[in-house]
Amino acid sequence: MNNLNNQSTGPEGTIPVDEAIAMTKNWRDYLETSNDKFLVKSFLVPIIDFKNILKYNPDAEAVRAYIGLEDVNDPMSSKLILVPVVNGKDVIYKSASENPALDSEIDSNIYDLTKVCPPVCSVDDSPLNQ
Repeated sequence: MNNLNNQSTGPEGTIPVDEAIAMTKNWRDYLETSNDKFLVKSFLVPIIDFKNILKYNPDAEAVRAYIGLEDVNDPMSSKLILVPVVNGKDVIYKSASENPALDSEIDSNIYDLTKVCPPVCSVDDSPLNQ
């Protein structure tokens, strides 16, 4: 389901579900058709993503990370898409009980404020990034 401005009504850091689905499909399509090397070294994940995952999903036993592309032809547009997991299942919509007035299919529970390295790399020459 797509809302009017393709903005999530979920907590800070969430992205619309349909956007996450498109991005993960872009990643799979890229892997199938590209002969390019994947040059991304790491992802910077803001703490707010994890804080909100825990706040809105206190029963989550894990977080599943999907790789997605904003642009199907640009591996440097890659993102990590974070989804809380409860009882082994992805919980892509926030519980309607949080705010019954909202349509739960618009209230995304998929998080992404990640930045890719390069260009957003460690400034201390971390040996993990070399």
